[in-house]
Amino acid sequence: MSTAQFKTLLMFFKSPITFASLGAFLCVIGLPLGGEYAGVSVTPPGKHIREHNPFVAAKLPVFENDDRIAAPTRVAGDALVNGSIDVSQLASDSTLKYRATQTIRVLRDANNDSGAIQAAWNAASGNRAIVLMAESLRSRGQLTLESDLHVRWTNGAYTYFDGFSKTGSLIQNLDPDSSSRGSIISNVTLENPQLDGALYPSPIELEVLSATDNTVTFTSSASAEDDFYVGLCLEDTSGANSGRLRVITRYEGSTRTATLSTVWSRNPPAKTKILAGWNDNLIGVAAGVDDLRIEGGSMRNLAGEKMVPSGTGGKGVNGEQGVTDLSVFGTEFEGVYNPLFAQGVDGTFANGERKRAFVQWENIYARNGGSLLTVAGINPAVDPNGDTDDSMVIAINIEYENFGHSPHRIVGGDRQKSGIINFLEAQNVSISNVRGHNDPGYPATLPGYPTDYRARVGYGLTGSIGALIWGWGRNLKVDGFVHDGDVDNVVVVRRGRALGDDAGPTGAPQNCLDWSFKGIEHHGVINEYIVRIDPNPALRIDPTELTGEMEIAVDGSSVIGGLVDPSMTSFTGLTLTLRDHVGGKTVIGTPQQVLATGNTFASYGSGVTDLRVKSPRGRRRGIGPE
Repeated sequence: MSTAQFKTLLMFFKSPITFASLGAFLCVIGLPLGGEYAGVSVTPPGKHIREHNPFVAAKLPVFENDDRIAAPTRVAGDALVNGSIDVSQLASDSTLKYRATQTIRVLRDANNDSGAIQAAWNAASGNRAIVLMAESLRSRGQLTLESDLHVRWTNGAYTYFDGFSKTGSLIQNLDPDSSSRGSIISNVTLENPQLDGALYPSPIELEVLSATDNTVTFTSSASAEDDFYVGLCLEDTSGANSGRLRVITRYEGSTRTATLSTVWSRNPPAKTKILAGWNDNLIGVAAGVDDLRIEGGSMRNLAGEKMVPSGTGGKGVNGEQGVTDLSVFGTEFEGVYNPLFAQGVDGTFANGERKRAFVQWENIYARNGGSLLTVAGINPAVDPNGDTDDSMVIAINIEYENFGHSPHRIVGGDRQKSGIINFLEAQNVSISNVRGHNDPGYPATLPGYPTDYRARVGYGLTGSIGALIWGWGRNLKVDGFVHDGDVDNVVVVRRGRALGDDAGPTGAPQNCLDWSFKGIEHHGVINEYIVRIDPNPALRIDPTELTGEMEIAVDGSSVIGGLVDPSMTSFTGLTLTLRDHVGGKTVIGTPQQVLATGNTFASYGSGVTDLRVKSPRGRRRGIGPE
């Protein structure tokens, strides 16, 4: 391994595992971006294909520096010639691309349709045709987007994914030659996508017999087949080795010994339970995407508990570093762990694309998941600085049912809950008109908290979700968020441990400046506080690092703990407008002022009490009847 590769590996040791970093990591350690099952031969550089079923790969030609492949016999349409797609038959004139004759229809194959789908997508790119996904298909592995591509699904014609990708997303864009400007794609439309992860493989639990720094030997229950687990991620369920990505690069079946890409932090002792699997998103784009439109559609059944490492993957649409102008409009999500995710940071990829995320979500409906909406800018070395060239995210008109429960990540400590909306070092986010509810049994009864591994972030926890809004960042705007259902808190300013955020260089949130939360309305019981910070002083945000305003309406008789966290006695830069919409009381002031005057609605008279203004006799002024 070269010095440069070693430095790159160190970067991943210290960084959260994301779709963008996962693909780069595999390139560094020498695993191909192909072959999701054991026994897949490593394709040498320059001879790569982007669909990854061994059966198909064995029968399709692979061209130097070109992902176009001849199609299996189950591709049909105007471009079908002797079982192969004849690109010359497709008109190059873009004015003809929407004519009915300019379509390629993908038909069902026996067991795996990924080769046919990929061939159709490749041939249709360049505005040559529209790909019509008109019947249910199965893809074993990932599908790759190309520039100037339009894919259209008919209602109910779901594409089912029953295998792992090699980049962290089942529909993706990553190019092994990521240093080339040619790796940047643009002008892609996914119209009415019908995607289903119900057949996605569950992780395998293995038991440790012994381990060295970079190997692990499993008990006899593991496979006796050589290379059976090559390419899979491992996760130590004890939490002792959390935070680092470990991929099996070699497996000797006779001894049940796996060689790892990354050394253990602590060699796992005998009887330790190890999970072997992978993590994927339904759609994930990064490292060079301009103008991707997802219009309508239905995405369903991608469970967070199937992901390895835990707390990653499970996303519906993931707009990662290097995405400009990603829009998702009118899409429905059902049973998707994290439907909407965006992450932008500072920096530039080798292909010249900035590591930013410019994303818009609009008119979304989602049901039964974990984090409804997650915006990240996770950088272990730098706190959010507000740079609008790193991140701009807009979300408008979102409805949901049963969100705010993300308990599966394996951690070394600091177990915690999460929110419906989660900010993980986010910046420059505008969210408006969000409305939803949680059923009475969610999440305590259904789906419940983890009972399998003690190191899960939600193990041993009970009761309601953590908050409506959880996390931290800079320049965050929320205007209109109404929730019906019990919570522990309304807003929590704290690192988002459950979703992979370990909070920058210090572990504590910083630079949480210029927040504007308005029209936040909660109906139900609040078990703790309206606004809360981290209970651990070492991980708590400094009072000078949180500024802005919050306007929050609640049922005052249902606030159990108090209006604000008692640890916020020194917070003077945040102005709160807290309204009891049942009792007819409003109190305005900083956390310091609220705590100094009672910290419950019972401490104030009816009408408006503005703690920022003193009456002539030195008492705070109440506006309205006493």
